[in-house]
Order: sequence, then structure tokens, then C-alpha cells
Amino acid sequence: MRLMAKIIVIFLSLYALAVIIAYFFDKSLTFPFSITNNLYVPEYRLHAIRLATFSSFLYFGIRYLFFQSNALYPIQYMGIFLFNLSVIGSLCIYKEKIDPSEYLLSILFFLASLILYFAGKDKVRRYFK
Repeated sequence: MRLMAKIIVIFLSLYALAVIIAYFFDKSLTFPFSITNNLYVPEYRLHAIRLATFSSFLYFGIRYLFFQSNALYPIQYMGIFLFNLSVIGSLCIYKEKIDPSEYLLSILFFLASLILYFAGKDKVRRYFK
């Protein structure tokens, strides 16, 4: 699981770097590897990212106010955000009546979120050392 988590983190980091660099060359890189010559990103994807960010803020706010505050590893934060993105993204796809093949991306993000979140748990980390 830890190796899978490292592969996911490396992949997402390289993808994020490519998206940032593409922006400065007036290109848009959307998952999975669609490149356009303008800065177009489908609106439902922008809404999904925006709402996933806010739902992550909501999650951490509730966690801080009502539950014990434990430190999280960065990999767990990535898992929580990807989980929110998979759920909110699925809802955005449903609401906007987008092609059902887009749900595959949400499933991919959901599976990645589970791997990343559990790879950061103390019991799992001790097990793989």
C-alpha cells in the first residue's frame, strides 16, 4: 500500500507541475491528459474543484471544533481532498448531466483517496517499516 501511495503522489505531483507549466504557455491540461491551445477547462470540473476545496475546509473545521485535533500527514490531507473531489465531482457530473464516462475519473480519485489516506495511518506506517 505504501508503494502504491508513493506512485500516486509522484504521479499527481508531476501532473500538477505539468498543469502549472502548461498554463504559462497558454495551454490547458485536463485529466486525463487532454491538451488544448487555450485555457479552457470544463466548467463542471472547475465547480467540482472549488466545491471540493470548500468541503475540505468544512471537514477540517468540523474536525477542529467538535473532535480531537490530531496531526495529519500530508498524504492523509491529499486523501481527504481526493475523497471530497470524487464525491463532489460525481454530484457535479450528475447535476450537469455530463457523459457517464466521467464517473470513471471520480472512481479513480476515490480509490486513490483510500490508498493515500490509509497509507498515512500510524498502524499502516508501522506495519510497512
